[in-house]
Amino acid sequence: MRLTEIIGHDGPRAMLLQAAARDAVHHAYLFEGPDGVGKRQIAFAFAALMNCTERRPDDDACGACRHCRRILAMAADANAPAHPDILAVAPDGKQIKVAQVREVLKVVPFPPIESAYRVVLVEPADLIGEEAANALLKTLEEPPSRTRFLLVTSRPPALLTTIRSRCQRVRFGRLRDDELARVLTERQGWDAEKAARVVGMADGSVGAALALEGDPVMSRREELVGLFLGVRPGDTAGAFALADALVELGPAQKTALSLLDRVVRDALLVSVGAGRRLFVESLREPLTAWARHLGTEALLARLDLLAETRLAMDTFHTNARLALDRLAVALTAPPGREGVRPVLSHDEIL
Repeated sequence: MRLTEIIGHDGPRAMLLQAAARDAVHHAYLFEGPDGVGKRQIAFAFAALMNCTERRPDDDACGACRHCRRILAMAADANAPAHPDILAVAPDGKQIKVAQVREVLKVVPFPPIESAYRVVLVEPADLIGEEAANALLKTLEEPPSRTRFLLVTSRPPALLTTIRSRCQRVRFGRLRDDELARVLTERQGWDAEKAARVVGMADGSVGAALALEGDPVMSRREELVGLFLGVRPGDTAGAFALADALVELGPAQKTALSLLDRVVRDALLVSVGAGRRLFVESLREPLTAWARHLGTEALLARLDLLAETRLAMDTFHTNARLALDRLAVALTAPPGREGVRPVLSHDEIL
């Protein structure tokens, strides 16, 4: 897609369009922002714009000249034939190695083969090894006149400060829920109901939404939410039924915890009378009753419990059964008396 056809990121797109229109394209850009929000797609669209031979009146690429077709095809299909002046650098194994960077740097002093600009696209740039980064830095300090560098990353602090300082930084945010829904329906061909089921969980990331398409949590979300809402003070049987269901999900447990987190946040909105559409709209009535029964303090306590459970599993690598059972026990406390505490204390971890 051309820049003007991409959904979301209005600010970054406008900035890039203006730079190209004024013939003021910087020698190196750092596209930074969350995973899966479209940075790579915009990088290829910008590369096409720089090399388009038939720009449109809106200052965007035409999308139809031979350069546009070949460059945009690379964005859509990793197996598409490469454009000779678009050099994509990706990790060879766990990182981008110095030999890869040196191979590219052998070429950049020479004029582009076919187009106006040679574009070196490095993604993810945070996986450049230290030696490779130092090799690239020398070229960024004295850039060739007809080569442009596009570095794409979701972890800018992992890059050398000297590299970041020599790039013009373009910051991308997460897509709004309505923008993400449009991407899924208009670009991916999903129906509106299917898109609505994952938008709330994807946190503004197209990549996350696509990963959720076949996630078992999404097909069982009403069951899981029903079990969660059904846990009452002293109801150990209901609490452990929830823990059992979460344990059964295996690798999808973290997605399930994120689902429950979203449900609690919806309950907080309901408790203050917010009229927005809920993530699990079919459960609005029981969710409203649950929120009123618990109150704000208990809802906030549940957010803390879910966060601490994820922390225990992700950071401390706590056994999932143990972490989820501890969560279940905490949920049986009277509202407001959950006794929020780390799922594992420091002494227990040691």
